[in-house]
Formats: sequence, structure tokens, C-alpha cells
Amino acid sequence: MNSDDEVLHSLDCYETALRRVSADFGSRGAAVEPVSVRLGALAGVLVDYRVAGGGDPYTVGTLPMVTTVEEAVVALADLLQEEALECGDTAWPGCRPGHPHPPTPCLSGGTAVWSCPRDATALAGIG
Repeated sequence: MNSDDEVLHSLDCYETALRRVSADFGSRGAAVEPVSVRLGALAGVLVDYRVAGGGDPYTVGTLPMVTTVEEAVVALADLLQEEALECGDTAWPGCRPGHPHPPTPCLSGGTAVWSCPRDATALAGIG
């Protein structure tokens, strides 16, 4: 794939991932709501989100190029979880009982999951 093809393929992956991440964040009561992904001026993929409950959307960072939807789900969930944490949602979406830290989005067996950063236990699929 050439560079333009890679960017467009990544955008397609992120558009699919957005639906899953949005459903996951909504069902867990996240402090942020994913709104859209789009091409930026420098051929990168950007994500727009808003604080839960409304308001104008914010644009955050350039997402990494990906080759699969599962990679896109992990990257998008990771970036948006950081935004949720910055909004004061310090343990969202919640880890295991007795674990004060949030889980980490990662790939497990090729599937996007929330996992415990302490013991790497897969807790739930993302989306």
C-alpha cells in the first residue's frame, strides 16, 4: 500500500471502530462521547469527541496508522480513555475489585479488550 492508501485504509478501520467504541463508552457511562473520525490537513486521522451531556466537540490528536479494525478499536479507546481520565473520571471504566486503576485497552488474541494493567487479565471486549 502506498501512503495515501494506508491513510484511507486506516480511516475506514477507524470509522468502523468508532461505532464499537462509542457503544462501549456509552454503556459504561464514560465522561466523553466519541463523535467522529476524519482526515486532518496533514493526511492523519483525527478524532472528535464531546464531554458527555453535550457541548461542542473537541478534536484530539492524530491517530496512528492501523491495518485492522481491532487495532483501530484499541488506539481509539486508548486515546479517548485518556480524555475521560483528564475529565476527572479516574477509574473509568473500572478494573477488578480492589484495583484502583483503570483497565488498559489492548489486543488479546487479535481482539480488542480491556485488560488489567497489573496482571494482564482480559476483563471485557471493547464494544
